[in-house]
Amino acid sequence: MKRVFLLTILFFSCGGSEEIIETSITDNSAIESIEEVTTTTIPIGEVEVEQINSFKDALFTIDEEKSLAKYLAPKVFLNSNEEIVVGVTNLISGTFEVSIEECDSSDSCIQIKNLRVSADLRGLKSSNGIRDNAIKSKWLESEKFPIAIYTIDELILPNKNFDSKIDETVSGVLSIRDLEYLVPFSISAYMTNDTIFVYGVTQVETIWFGFDPPSKFEAWNVLNPIGIEVEIVASR
Repeated sequence: MKRVFLLTILFFSCGGSEEIIETSITDNSAIESIEEVTTTTIPIGEVEVEQINSFKDALFTIDEEKSLAKYLAPKVFLNSNEEIVVGVTNLISGTFEVSIEECDSSDSCIQIKNLRVSADLRGLKSSNGIRDNAIKSKWLESEKFPIAIYTIDELILPNKNFDSKIDETVSGVLSIRDLEYLVPFSISAYMTNDTIFVYGVTQVETIWFGFDPPSKFEAWNVLNPIGIEVEIVASR
């Protein structure tokens, strides 16, 4: 039985550092860590649409070893050159309930309930260890506020004829640094063999969560918004 659902979670960070020297220092171990954080998700565009059987209130649990969250922060140097700083973590956990049934508003409907996904922001790694430490201690303050949480109490999505794939925009509450913000995500997902594969993207502003984007004198500035990409694999 194949089935699709998509969800995204957003976790973000910023490409800042406490030392300008970070622009010329590369932490090779951090790069190796990023390369090791991969998933087995099949590109959603390559998955064929199938019809699936109805089911109700199935509990799905996120597979931490196969899931990840990634931030993409635009960083400008001396008001000229720009790069995209990327950081990633696979310290993601959570559960959610899914139903797919007939409904009045569409051929079929997907219902998501009690979704709660957590990410340990202390696990974020980029290509620069100095930057990562500054995020923990200064910008994101993940040493003090380690957990980001994304929740959806209940959401119903229209579905065409019990299709195994969906592309939708969903909204949930993101909590970072003990501040909450309603965040929309563009999602794509599919389901196969009782496993859901999800890809999601969104953008966030640092000021939503209580701090300005990182900067260092006039040497460099991180720009809002910060991009977020998430890949989630969850099984029942």
